Amino acid sequence: MASYILWVVGALTAGVLNIFSPIARSDTGEELASLLSKGAEIYLPTSIGFKNATARWNAGTKPGIDIVVKVKTEQDVQNAIRYANNHKKPFLAISGAHGQTSTLNNIQSGLGIWMRGMTGIKIEGHIANLGGGIENGEVIRELWSAGKQTSTTACDCAGFVAPVLGGGHGWLQGRYGLPADQLISARLVLGNGTAITVSEYDHKDLFWAIRGAGHNYGIVTELEIKVYDREPEQDQWATAAFTFRHDQLEAVFAIGNQWLTNATRPIELTHYGTIALDLAIDPIMPVFTFYVFWQGQSIPAIYTDPFYALKPVNIVRKVTDLVGMNTHLAAGYGMAVCEKGYSHLLYPVSLDTWPIANLRKVLELFSSLPPEFRNSAMLLEAYATNRVNEIHADSTAFADRSSQLLLSPVLTYAPNSSLDNAAFSIGENIRKTLIEGTGKRLITYVNYAHGDESLESIYGYDSWRLEKLKRLKREYDPEGRFNFYSPIK
Repeated sequence: MASYILWVVGALTAGVLNIFSPIARSDTGEELASLLSKGAEIYLPTSIGFKNATARWNAGTKPGIDIVVKVKTEQDVQNAIRYANNHKKPFLAISGAHGQTSTLNNIQSGLGIWMRGMTGIKIEGHIANLGGGIENGEVIRELWSAGKQTSTTACDCAGFVAPVLGGGHGWLQGRYGLPADQLISARLVLGNGTAITVSEYDHKDLFWAIRGAGHNYGIVTELEIKVYDREPEQDQWATAAFTFRHDQLEAVFAIGNQWLTNATRPIELTHYGTIALDLAIDPIMPVFTFYVFWQGQSIPAIYTDPFYALKPVNIVRKVTDLVGMNTHLAAGYGMAVCEKGYSHLLYPVSLDTWPIANLRKVLELFSSLPPEFRNSAMLLEAYATNRVNEIHADSTAFADRSSQLLLSPVLTYAPNSSLDNAAFSIGENIRKTLIEGTGKRLITYVNYAHGDESLESIYGYDSWRLEKLKRLKREYDPEGRFNFYSPIK
């Protein structure tokens, strides 16, 4: 039976010990506990465990959860889903809690299935078996210590599984493909509580779907992924961060476009940009930082000399390894990107080349941000795409293998709902500005989705894609139990 220790602690903290209070009646706590394994735990709203489980990266995303179960086994997940179905409650799997799409707010009086009790990892040769609640940073470190690596994402504290279900982007995608491309098989619990294996050989169409649209079909309790041997000449990552005043934006990103249009761009090369306010450098206009990353001991001078010539106001050069890469953008454990409690809004746009005139307009928009939003930044991600492009677009539900850039504001502000409408307006304006005049339709990276985008922008404009995804939705989730994250309807 599930542990009530943390529930009791929560009751003590609140000064309440009445087990017959409405939130602790047997139709929620005791009945659910009887269905779970010995190691599982139930958290009610007065407990610290509940607060930890339901805290989200974007404080403005508030799924209506009124009870949480921390699962330890696949059977716990199955029984939690069956319990929710019997009580007509929606449910939501939770791991890193970084998803910020507004569709999550449609959950009311729901059951949270906290996956952080399932974080095991087992490595055998070039296959790793991972628990469904493991975090990205845990995967990186465990593989690294075993002499392995794989395509992971660029934030330590994000869950590993959810980004895979949406494709994923990260440092090694140019060498190995997207994180979703590493998937060999998954154990998936469906909306009726049935658990199945999904792979190239079992439920093949569903295997296609969960690599890009997986949030719509089930909860992953376990997955097998491809892993690769570390090689000494690739273990180190050389980095250079060049910070410029706004007047060098056109010259800097013109160099970036030369790289993007080079058909023989090295697999080792990744670049990245940010736009933000730094009053110590410029009290009026935003500044921007252009990062050059090279998988190797040093960056060839051809990729850094042009930036030195443009007289940056600050230069930071380092050498690290894959374990340390996420710290460069404050996305390591204990760093700013991993802090919860603030509102963070994303409005993603994927493009082929840097829209330089539009970046200028966005920079100017940042200069006029209201004071409440002046801790915001633009993320300008340009991971290597060599291997991503080589994999046929039709082979997975992740439709966008041609874009080379992932751009989004991160609108950061105090968790105050009175500011939300202003934030929405700013985000929509930036998104519109980024694609203006490019001739491109909006392409939305599902893991950054805001919630107001069309299904076509998320899952692809080819009609056969949505037709196939909808057919599989009818087959595997006919009751729409997984309709809370960019849902396919």
